[in-house]
Amino acid sequence: MARTSRWEADETEPAKERGRSECQSTGTGDDQHRPRPGFSTPPLSPSRADSRGRKMQESNGNRVRNGSAIPAARREGSCDRQRERSSSVPRNHSAPTPSEPRRSIRFDHKRTAGEVFRCKKGKRTDIKPAEWDKFGYASKPDVLTRPIEYGGNVLPIPRVHRKDITPETFLEDFRKAGRPVIVEGALDDWPAMYRWNLDALEERFRHVPFKVAKDDKGKKMRMKMKYFTDYVRHQQDDSPLYLFETNVDDNGYIRELAKDYEVPDLFPQDWLALVNNEARPPFRWFCVGPKRSGTGVHIDPLGTSAWNAVTHGTKRWVLMEPHETKRRVKGKDLIADHEDDEAIMYFDFILPRIKKQYPEMKIYEGDQKPGDLIFVPGDWWHGVLNLEDTVAVTQNYVGSDNFDLVWSKTRKEREKIAYLWLRNMKKYAPELYERAMEMNRRDNFKMRHERPKGDRLPDADSSSSESSSDSSSDEAEDLDPDGLLGAIPSHSALGSAAFKRQGEAPFPNLVTAAKACFERPGKRRRQKEDPTLA
Repeated sequence: MARTSRWEADETEPAKERGRSECQSTGTGDDQHRPRPGFSTPPLSPSRADSRGRKMQESNGNRVRNGSAIPAARREGSCDRQRERSSSVPRNHSAPTPSEPRRSIRFDHKRTAGEVFRCKKGKRTDIKPAEWDKFGYASKPDVLTRPIEYGGNVLPIPRVHRKDITPETFLEDFRKAGRPVIVEGALDDWPAMYRWNLDALEERFRHVPFKVAKDDKGKKMRMKMKYFTDYVRHQQDDSPLYLFETNVDDNGYIRELAKDYEVPDLFPQDWLALVNNEARPPFRWFCVGPKRSGTGVHIDPLGTSAWNAVTHGTKRWVLMEPHETKRRVKGKDLIADHEDDEAIMYFDFILPRIKKQYPEMKIYEGDQKPGDLIFVPGDWWHGVLNLEDTVAVTQNYVGSDNFDLVWSKTRKEREKIAYLWLRNMKKYAPELYERAMEMNRRDNFKMRHERPKGDRLPDADSSSSESSSDSSSDEAEDLDPDGLLGAIPSHSALGSAAFKRQGEAPFPNLVTAAKACFERPGKRRRQKEDPTLA
């Protein structure tokens, strides 16, 4: 047999791990106890033989688990319940069965296999890294090419073209109305449309590590871009690793991505910018999703709304209305014990079962292609499957259309952030402060600093405990004025505009604690066209 090079071996296991698992899996039954050549096994004494026989006989009637025997009758009842549950799952949309291990993958870089194994092992402890392709979805392209069948309770996500709407009509028709929509032609002037293909990203960020997973303890697992693009081009996994970088603003290398796009003018507000970047929750993500990757059905945190822009590849979206329950939208009662619920499985056989089981549930589906932007209102259930290798950027925001919902959730679930937010509202956005305080008075809600020490809300996040030290009072130059349209008075000076020691006419692109050179191309173009803006 031809010798396999180090980087041509199975990408899921290093040599030592691979050899040990193969040895452990060989042999069944008595073969595992067969003596090796050159060694003899002494015969059992009569007393030991009788004892061993009794134990084997008892094990036929009782199965031991965690040191306690389970009676056969009880075990049969458990099996009956499992069979009953399995029989209730619709079988016209069946899950695939595990297949034989697939052939080894040859990567272009020597270290890619080891890096992929490390991240897989950290992300999922329920399966082995070698089992990420056990259902063989890579050989079932029909799951990704299957067209959406509209009709009945399946509705298309509304679509508009950017040239046919204005920010004002978009605010009234979609943002305030809480209606999801796909906007075509929204990214035509973005440099990201040609700078964010896999080859260009690898060339530009070759040695920069990006987040591709989290382990059970929440630790971020990173991989250099050259290894991840190598993985994307060759992977055969059912549900691959997904690059989801949250560190866009803080990392000096990754921050360069921000120069390739601008926040669409359809979303001019981001009122959580009143909380300094160090304290506010993550709100901006750069994403590279290999085909078959995706996210399960969920709602975004704190009632925030979101926009997602695709520069390369195609995403398939499913959305359900806010009033639907988690159990129904996830199909909890329609999944058998042996079935998985990764995004590829959800779109393959779980979603079809949901459509049939709940005909009264409105289910919105649509494909988002390069240059398309999708708007997802707050509290809407949504899930995504990447039909192709996909690159995108997404951001959550708070504005005039969803402030009440976000404030009502933040004050209960993230008490510390709510306190910092309210403090800066009072200092820099007095009208918004009065709006928040009126909601508190209406609901008879007391903030953390207004309650007795130790009095915690049941829904509060553990990171919001009163033992956490609050940051010092934010100064005007600590806040980013972008996105605060409609929240602060027009004469307010925030960010670099608040500088007093940088000369008589400080430039708006000077580095600040909040902005950190986060310069958008649209602003540069406008300044070039109109020098008075500089």
